[in-house]
Formats: sequence, structure tokens, C-alpha cells
Amino acid sequence: MTKKGPGEVLTFYIGLIRYEILSAVKTKSLSIRYKILLALTLIPALALFVYLTIALQVFRDDKVAYVFDTTSQISISIAGQLKTKLDNIIKLTQPILLDLSQSEDFSRLSRAFLQFDANLESMAVMAWNEKAGQYEVGPVLEKIPFTFEKFWLSWRQSWNPSFVQILMNQTVVTNPFLDSRFVIVQKIDRPDARPYLVILLFDLAEFSEQFQTLSAQNFYLVQRDGKILLGPKNELGSNLKDQISLSFLGLNKQVAGSGVEKVVDKSGTTKLASFAAVGWGDLFVVSTVLESKALSAISVLKRKSFLFFIILMAVTVILSLLASSTVTQALTQLHEATGKISDGQFDVQVQVQSQDEVGALAENFNRMAAEVSRLMQQTAEKARMENELQTARMVQETLFPAPRADLGPVEVVGYYEPASEVGGDWWSYTQTGNSVYFWIGDATGHGAGAALITSAAKSAAGLIEALGFSPAQALEALNKSIYDVSRGKVMMTFFLGKLDLNTMLMTYCNASHEAPFLFRRKEEPFKKKDIEFLNEVNNPRLGQSRDSKYSETTVQLGLGDLLFFYTDGVPDIRNRALDAWGEREFIKTLIGSVNSSPSPVEVMSAFTEHFQAYRQEASLADDLTFFIVKTKETIV
Repeated sequence: MTKKGPGEVLTFYIGLIRYEILSAVKTKSLSIRYKILLALTLIPALALFVYLTIALQVFRDDKVAYVFDTTSQISISIAGQLKTKLDNIIKLTQPILLDLSQSEDFSRLSRAFLQFDANLESMAVMAWNEKAGQYEVGPVLEKIPFTFEKFWLSWRQSWNPSFVQILMNQTVVTNPFLDSRFVIVQKIDRPDARPYLVILLFDLAEFSEQFQTLSAQNFYLVQRDGKILLGPKNELGSNLKDQISLSFLGLNKQVAGSGVEKVVDKSGTTKLASFAAVGWGDLFVVSTVLESKALSAISVLKRKSFLFFIILMAVTVILSLLASSTVTQALTQLHEATGKISDGQFDVQVQVQSQDEVGALAENFNRMAAEVSRLMQQTAEKARMENELQTARMVQETLFPAPRADLGPVEVVGYYEPASEVGGDWWSYTQTGNSVYFWIGDATGHGAGAALITSAAKSAAGLIEALGFSPAQALEALNKSIYDVSRGKVMMTFFLGKLDLNTMLMTYCNASHEAPFLFRRKEEPFKKKDIEFLNEVNNPRLGQSRDSKYSETTVQLGLGDLLFFYTDGVPDIRNRALDAWGEREFIKTLIGSVNSSPSPVEVMSAFTEHFQAYRQEASLADDLTFFIVKTKETIV
């Protein structure tokens, strides 16, 4: 078998991953193995990519700053060297200028200096001719004959602007031959006050070589107007402004010091430029370098970084494949086991093969499967019980009368809401001849047991009403019925009133129930002191003892009077914070509702709106039952 190299192994694994991922995508599913693999590779890849991007940008910025600093220092250095050279030339020619200020011809000293100075090629004096109105060439001293004449022929066409600067005591430095030879023109003062100019022609060959050498970095000696005096041979005499735009080019104000700029030439190529003022006339040293060449190291760094990125990601993918395979093998077993559970097979057990989190997950799954089997049985039983409770609730709803009724001279409005599926509260009204029975009771607790007692109470009430019992007789009979049903285990508070519609006299009996409130008709708003409590008699609870005796009393109702019957679940209404409404707020709200309208329906609506706002849809702690009976204000 041929041994495969690292590159072939990497290519094999990448191809395998690509094949399996594409297969998963085509089937619209991606296994957890590859999700883990993607998580283990994409996150490091993204982090590494961001890091490399930031690092390359920082390196780029640092490299640009370094290039700017380096080229600026070189430009400043060359400008300083050139200034020193020009200063030395002027300094050495001071004796010659001093002689010329006293004489119109060069002295022997001047001739000796010309032969001594290797850079100086010729000297000339120009004097102003008043009659001709122009400068005329005077004495000329030169090493090579006709050198000055060649200079003058090439420069005389454009000398006027330069002479204006000279007359303003400014030194002019120019390059008339577009080579290494330069001219310095200075004004000298003579006793006759005639304007005299001294022209020095010298060679700067050692500087010219620095500017003419072609490399990644180009150097120029330019005037402020952009004219190139020194630089690459093919650019001498041209204008730098036609190539790039630097901030100092073309400015009339003095520019000193140095600077750096990023510029774009006429071909769209970005260059990094630096400039430094020579300090002589309007000369500047300019350095330019292609940004691409200056940053060529970044391209190398990018290639190496990319190669490192690929190698690192290949190692990460291989390690992730090995790690994900170990983890997902156990998860695959769990997946198959859950599929069996979803098909109804709850006796599934997974083999635990490790002590890590996956092994703990397998153990928990085994316990879960056993627990699911048990919970399924409980759920079936609970569903059966809920079905029976729902049936019981439907049956219990038939025990209650219509929530509104008009019974001749009285109106009735009621409200009932159980705390669970079935409740232990019960209220009712029944008209028998000229009498109306008002029933309200509360069995111990709430739920199915209490609901059975209310059913017994309803059955007994129907018989009692048919026999025309008084309230005391009715509760004694009801007490025996409840006791026989519950054997003292479940008791019931009760209030029963029997109203004679002819006389409006109500006989009532109370078996430890909350006393109803009586609001007698009045024009002014009701206050708490105006409430009459029907608590003249109070008897034992129903079902407490089979032989309990009950007493009754009467109360006379008038036109427009209002009775409020309720169970203890009303003041026990709780909000979401489980704070009880309380007796005080309950009575205060009831008084406000009664004062809001004479209609019992509107009183009921206002009262219900207030306690529902306090409740905030919280669950009830106890069954909620109350009803209003109001006598009409006129005799029907």
C-alpha cells in the first residue's frame, strides 16, 4: 500500500466531510455529529479570521506609519545636506562677493578660488544699463569656455520673474541645463547704487545621483510651482503637479518644515509621499513610493497567514471528527431509544458505557423511561377523574337558578364562580304562591365532597318548599338530611329567608352563615352605619348534629330596600400577590356600588368590576357566591 502524504490525507478528510454534509442537506437533515463538528470548527474559524483581519490591519497601519516616518527622515536628511552644501558655497564665495562690491571685475583671488573649488564652474556679473533698460552681461570667469553663454541663452527668455525676486533680496536657485549643474543668482550692493547681480554656476553631481537612481522610492528636487529640477532623467523639467497633488505645490505662502501625505497619481496608483523644505529659495525635496511596494510585506504575511489558517482548520476538523464520533455514538443510542418510546415501548433501557455527562444522561434516560410508564398510568387515571369532574360540574350547574329574575315586587340578581371544577357554595330562590324562598349556603371546603353536599341540600330544598315549611323548620329538616349524608364529616353554613310578597315581611333563620346586609331606602348616599345586619338569630351549622334545633326571626322590608347575601369567599378574594381583599374593602366597595345606581343589575355590575380589577385574574381561594334582592320602589 502506498503511503499517503499529509496533503492527500487532508484532502481525503475534507472531501469526506463535504460529501456527508451535502448528503445531510439534500435529505433536509443534519445529524448532531455534524452540528457539533460545525460548532467546533466554525466558531474557532470565525474567531481566527477576525483576529487575522485585525492583526493584518494593525500591521498595515503600522507599516504605513513606518514608511511615512522613514521617507520623511530621508527627505529631511537630503534637504539638510543640500542646504548645507548651498550654505557652504555662499560662505566660500563671500570674499569674491566682497571684492565685486568694490570693483567691477574679478580679482586674482576670484580666479584662484574658481580653480580651487571643484564644484564651481563659472561666475559672472550683470549690471543694470539705464539707457538700454536691461541687465547686461559684464565680466565672466569660467573654467570651460562658453559655459556661461550657454546658460544665458537658455535662461534669458524666462529671467524677468527671477530677477524680480532677486531685486527683493531673495536668492534664486535654478537648474537651467536640466542636469546636475545649478545656478545661484544674488544681488550685491555697489557704491554707485547701480543694481548688480552675481551669477554662480556650480555642479551638484553627488546629489544628482541620489535623485536619478531608479528604485521603489523616487526623489525629486522641485520648486514651489512644481517644476522638477532634480529627479529621474525622464522627468527633469516636467511639473510634479501633473503627476501628483501635494499640499504645498502652487501655494504662495511660505511653507516650512516637512510633511507626509497619501496621494493618487494620474493613473490612479496610490503613493506614499513625503516632502521637506530645503530652506533655500523655494526648493523642496520630495520622496514618493508606491503603496503596493511599500506594503509588499503584507502580501507575504497574508499568504503565510492563510496557509497557517488552512493547516490549523484541518487539524481542528480532524480532532473534531474524532471527538464528535465518541460523543454522538451514545447520543445515537439515546435517539433510537426515544424513538421506541414514542412508539409506545416504555421498557427501553440504554447501556451505560461511560461515567461522563453522556453516561449520566443515559442513566437519567433509563429512570425517565420507567417514570414515563408510571406517569402514563397516572395520566390515564387523571383524565378519567377530570372527565368525571367535568360531568359533575355540568350536573351542578343545573342546581343553580337563572342569575336574574323579576318576582313581582322584588328583583333578584346573582353571581356564582367555583374555585375548582365543582364547588361547595349554593344559592337559589323559589317563588311558592305569595312567598319567595331565598337560599344561600357554604359547605366545608370546596371540590367534589362539598359539591355532593350542595346536591343533597338542593334535593331537600325542593321538598321543603313544596311542604311550605318555615325557615326554622326547613333548616332543621335540611340539617338532618346533610348529617345523614356526610355523618358529620362535612358541614354547611346556611341562611334561609322566606319573604311574604303581600306584607313584605321576611322570616329568616341563620345557621352560622355570614349575615346578609340590608340597605333601607334613603335619599342620601349610604354610609357603613346605615347598613343593617340580619344577625338577630344564629344557629349551629347544618350537619354538625342531627338533633340541632333552629330558631327564626322576622324583618320588615320597605319599598326600594336592598338585601345583599354572600358567602365568605367574597372578602377572601386574593390578587396575584395572594393579598386578601378583606372585610373593610369589601364593605367599602359594596357601599360605593349601591350608591352608584338604584338598579340592582348596575349595582351587581359595579361591584363585580371592582373586585375583578383587584383580583387581576388570579385563582380563587374559595368559591365565590353572592346575590342581591331589591324591592321595587312602587307597588306593581
